[in-house]
Amino acid sequence: MRHLWSRITCSTLLIRGTESWALDPEEDGRLAPFQNASVANIEGAGHWAHHDRLDMILDLVREHLGK
Repeated sequence: MRHLWSRITCSTLLIRGTESWALDPEEDGRLAPFQNASVANIEGAGHWAHHDRLDMILDLVREHLGK
């Protein structure tokens, strides 16, 4: 999987709910293989951040795509 991630060259936004069981990709090393990626941590959201905080997700995605 990491080899596949390392081949992604486009700007990538990883989104994570801070109340998720999943660890922070920046801290656990999952971010490292990407060539051009950033992490957005969504406060007050669990693993399904898009369900818990859709308004914030949409704002982040619009901002990311506008770059």
